[in-house]
Amino acid sequence: MNNVERPDGKENGGKLTGMMKRFCLIFLPLLALISAITAGFLYQETGVQRKLLLSDQRQNVELLRRLAINDIRSIILDLLFLSVHPNLHQMLENDDPDNRPKLSRIFLDFCKTKALYDQVRLLDETGMELIRVNFNQGQPYIVPEDKLQNKARRYYFADTIKLDSGQVFVSPLDLNIEQGQIEQPLKPMIRFGTPVADTEGRKRGIVLLNYFGAKMIQALNKASADTIGNCMLLNSEGYWLKGINPEDEWGFMYKDRKDRTLALRNPRAWETITDRDEGQFRDEQGIYTFATVWPLAYGMLSSTGSDQAYKPSGSALTSKGYYWKIVSFIPSEVLSQRTTTLLRHWLPFYGLFIIFLGLVSYYLALTASRRRRAEEERERLIKKLQETLAEVKTLSGLLPICANCKKIRDDKGYWNQIEAYIGDHSEAEFSHGICPVCAKKLYPDFYKGD
Repeated sequence: MNNVERPDGKENGGKLTGMMKRFCLIFLPLLALISAITAGFLYQETGVQRKLLLSDQRQNVELLRRLAINDIRSIILDLLFLSVHPNLHQMLENDDPDNRPKLSRIFLDFCKTKALYDQVRLLDETGMELIRVNFNQGQPYIVPEDKLQNKARRYYFADTIKLDSGQVFVSPLDLNIEQGQIEQPLKPMIRFGTPVADTEGRKRGIVLLNYFGAKMIQALNKASADTIGNCMLLNSEGYWLKGINPEDEWGFMYKDRKDRTLALRNPRAWETITDRDEGQFRDEQGIYTFATVWPLAYGMLSSTGSDQAYKPSGSALTSKGYYWKIVSFIPSEVLSQRTTTLLRHWLPFYGLFIIFLGLVSYYLALTASRRRRAEEERERLIKKLQETLAEVKTLSGLLPICANCKKIRDDKGYWNQIEAYIGDHSEAEFSHGICPVCAKKLYPDFYKGD
């Protein structure tokens, strides 16, 4: 019997189900393969981007460290230049009243040209200011003699005057204090001092430079502006000199900020940072890249300083005890955002390729379904032809037929009328009539004359 389309649509449903199976068999393995390749590519790309980022951070921190060291060296050279200036020694050696005005003008020109120092001073051995030039926000001037002050009780004078000639004192980077109060707006300051002596080797005072610490901090900000890391500058106790949050800065200068240190916020990170001169590591908070700045060279000393105007420094510091840490910090959220951005960049291409892959898989599944249906139709026709040929062979072979009634026996042993048997096994149709011989036998009256 020929296959016909069923009215309930099950045959079409079967065709669609078969096609969907072929589509899935083609599409899903390819999707898994492409997804695995894409995931591997993105993982590799993320790794490459991460390595480049870490390398950039290391290079940037090293650049910042060199900038800071170069600044310190430049300041030391300026200090030593003034301490051995001929006019300064002329003033120390004789009482010529013209020497002080000449040296004051030299200090004034120096302050104006350099534009790095808030104050340029000469103090005598008692701490009294002999010459002071104030930068005055870009308009330097020589402070009149009646406005000069005695700084004997300030820690930076006491720590400098006790040094030998040629040695240099470098104060901590802290905030300037005027009249017992932290100056507003905040003025970060580093004081560089060295003793001066006469020809007989007697100490006659110190030369002191008040360096704008903000200059160095601004240089750090500028140099790190193009990086995604947050640049921080910390002292040896873990206090922020430059931090991510301004309210955390200069904690050692304020009684209510003594607990604002990286050492307390993240003890593990601070332990790693202080354990090595430079390095890079990651914890749950993000990636830290750090380097150490050693401001003190041979013949230079420092101290712990003081957060009060007239309080002596706690203790002296050698080159190993005085350092700053430049730290670049990238929060974990920023790293996650970079990964998300990378995924967003590539996902549209991945989606388009998946759509293309789906169309190709659909075309292949449709082609395979059509080929399958063609093969099934061919097999059906071959089977039908074989059945027809079998039937033809049956009719062309020996047929058991009754000698009397002429019935034919089929394969199952039943006797059938010859008309029924041939009708079932061929496309022949019967039309009944009477041959002349039978007509004479059955109807003799009609054939008497013949």
